[in-house]
Amino acid sequence: MLSGKQKLYSGILAGLLFTTVVPSDALANGADRLDQDRQEAADLRGQIADLDKEHQEMLNQIQALESQINEAMQKSTALEKEIADTEIKIAEQKEKLKDRVKVMYEGGDVSLWEVLFDATSFSDFVERFSLLTMIVDQDKKLVDELKANQEKLKRDQEQLKAEQAGRQAKQEQLLALEKEMAGEYEVLAQKLQTKEADIAAAEQEAQQLFASFQAAQSSSEPQIIQSSGGGVFAWPVPASHNVSSPFGPRWGEFHKGIDITAPVGTPIVAIESGTVVAAGPASGYGHWIIIAHGNSMSSIYGHMYANGVNVSVGQQVQRGQVIGAVGNDGRSTGPHLHLSITNSAGAYVNPMGYLQ
Repeated sequence: MLSGKQKLYSGILAGLLFTTVVPSDALANGADRLDQDRQEAADLRGQIADLDKEHQEMLNQIQALESQINEAMQKSTALEKEIADTEIKIAEQKEKLKDRVKVMYEGGDVSLWEVLFDATSFSDFVERFSLLTMIVDQDKKLVDELKANQEKLKRDQEQLKAEQAGRQAKQEQLLALEKEMAGEYEVLAQKLQTKEADIAAAEQEAQQLFASFQAAQSSSEPQIIQSSGGGVFAWPVPASHNVSSPFGPRWGEFHKGIDITAPVGTPIVAIESGTVVAAGPASGYGHWIIIAHGNSMSSIYGHMYANGVNVSVGQQVQRGQVIGAVGNDGRSTGPHLHLSITNSAGAYVNPMGYLQ
């Protein structure tokens, strides 16, 4: 489905095919440039959309890393407190052990020797000695366990610091890439803005060409040739010869063709062999077909529906070949075929002088 602007350019194309006022090369070059600008703009929009997606994914990664870094910082703080608490416990246990040994060996309320020499027998002595030794060993073992736990906590903290350093390095890398991506986005956005300005300028130029074409068509009406013809072309609607509107002045304008009434769907044939140069929507004509014949002559068939166009641009057609079906599309007051013929000078001629 073509937009209004695309239909406008289609109309401009038709006008430039049949007038010598505006060179056809100007339209062809302008249309090609406009199509290229539109394609480049579409490509830029696609690149920007892809970049937006990548940027969002990168922001998600950065956010996830920030969460991991914060979580690791909290864990590191907890480890530091646990290490400090363990250090206090070790110090306390060492102090207890020191006090116990001091009491046992250096004297106190109950010295080691008092406990031993109060033994009633040798076996009692051994038992007392073993008990005291076990108490000291247990105290020492507790200190060793606390030290081992502290060492493990320190190793965990070192590993956490290493992992944290890796996360921070990756975060810095992602932030650098995000900054680079933002710069790339700005470049693409600037290119798109420039391209859209080019498109707007090209569209304005096309509208100016169309206005020039309309003015030229209005001023060139006296040049339209009323040909006596020789009846060399085939009749376009074999099933109907009812001409409802002839070539010439009509309703304050100049009708540059003839209207042949027929029911919707009635076959339309090519009046002469040639090459299809247009087949599709056209401003005012609904859908049309233009065929270029020999000797720079062309025929135009208008007011068909989209499904009534049976040929395509570039196709070779033969005289009498069915190319479409009568419709009622565009500026039309009823089902009919509008037929125009232009000569080698690009001027509209009376089709009746050329049809059999």
